[in-house]
Amino acid sequence: MGDIGEALMWDGVQCMINVFVVHTDEAAPLLDFRSGQVVPRQVKVYDLEDEDDRLPGRRVTEYDLIFDEVPGHLPGYLEVCLRRACKVGVVSWLGFEGSFNFNNLLTPDIANLVYGVCASGSPAELALEVEERAGERWREVLQRHADALAT
Repeated sequence: MGDIGEALMWDGVQCMINVFVVHTDEAAPLLDFRSGQVVPRQVKVYDLEDEDDRLPGRRVTEYDLIFDEVPGHLPGYLEVCLRRACKVGVVSWLGFEGSFNFNNLLTPDIANLVYGVCASGSPAELALEVEERAGERWREVLQRHADALAT
């Protein structure tokens, strides 16, 4: 899977897919990230604290899906992850490790660090190549989803 597969093997030992979900639930929504033969070895869940209340009435939960290797049929699996996350969230996205910051939610500054996004009721969109994530079209996609956070 080239670019994205290599990037997800961030420590060279394991593959980690980071799913971020903006939701209104008090607790982290329970999500099943298994799909066919693709089953994460471990799922770590983190509630991210919005100290400055940038998303009033909403919470952000990060799900770190850990695998021993990059899952087969990666694009399809990433879409499944986003669709499931969007069933419980307002907006969900896939970002590389260390990409999250409440000051830069889906902004052009981090467009190269976000490789998938979805809003409730909309299809998942992926940008799996470096060139895609660096392009104006991807920045526009992320801006559209950032605007959905403001409503």
